[in-house]
Amino acid sequence: MEESLYSESGFFNTTKVRSNIEGDFLTSPEVSKYFGKFISHWMNENKIKSNVVEIGAGTGSLATQIQEYSTNNLFLVEKSNTAFRILKQKEFNVFETLDLIPVDKVNLVYMNEVLDNIPCSVGVYKDGVWLEKIIKIESDSLSYELAPMRPENLTWIESNNIEPLDDIEIEIQRNATKYLEGIVSRFNPNYLLIIDYGYEFHERSSIPYKSLIRTYKNHHLAGETLLQPTTTDITYDVNFSSIKNCLSRLDYAVELHTQKEFLQLNGFEAFYKKIQTKFQNADGLDKLKIKSDLVGLEAINNNRGLGGFKMLIAKKI
Repeated sequence: MEESLYSESGFFNTTKVRSNIEGDFLTSPEVSKYFGKFISHWMNENKIKSNVVEIGAGTGSLATQIQEYSTNNLFLVEKSNTAFRILKQKEFNVFETLDLIPVDKVNLVYMNEVLDNIPCSVGVYKDGVWLEKIIKIESDSLSYELAPMRPENLTWIESNNIEPLDDIEIEIQRNATKYLEGIVSRFNPNYLLIIDYGYEFHERSSIPYKSLIRTYKNHHLAGETLLQPTTTDITYDVNFSSIKNCLSRLDYAVELHTQKEFLQLNGFEAFYKKIQTKFQNADGLDKLKIKSDLVGLEAINNNRGLGGFKMLIAKKI
């Protein structure tokens, strides 16, 4: 997964920008230019004014919105060579890795659709034993096999109280929790804000898929992962129960909301009505532009779509 996404020839390191309408997927700040407004409202309410880090900034759409509505010293981190160059051209304070950021303490670290692209392992429970689904590399093909589970992955399963479920593969998201541990060790941030698609483990049995690993290309599901390495986005649903457990162990108080709930708590309804009033009083081209704004706002607030994403807030105790 790491090679397919981030190597020199990986999915995110071509000349194509992936997170826009001409690319392969859209995130909330591309869908609505006001998404960052509501995050900024939350930041201002919590007096988050300086040393803010965004991880996985893409082309800077969310950072641009946040800068418009709040005052802070913003540092961006981006692994994709293509997106990194775009951020540089926009004169953002951007770095390839966390270690290069020239401050030791930050107030907030936030990330939008990042954890779902951190490589995971896959656990399979068979005949009373946890096994690991692995990829066999041959000269001209890739295939799946089962192998004894590595002790560190079994420890992750046990520490997160994950029970085997019939005919369901478990994405072992140990790398994601290790990544968060590294962020806390590096910056000891007062807040973390994590936005992604995902679930809590008690919900897993109701999700009607054996595996949550999938691929996207041109805004559509793209089929079997092994058939097209480096040419698709490989992703999976984030297990937010494990993220909550990790951050609680690191002395954070954790809240988990849907994106819709977060938006409603941070001024969405009043702002939406304001844009509706502008739409009713406008005409011509202005009316079309405002209609587009309304559609974008509705999309990020819809429980069946982006509004159903999870937004995790962690505050240092």
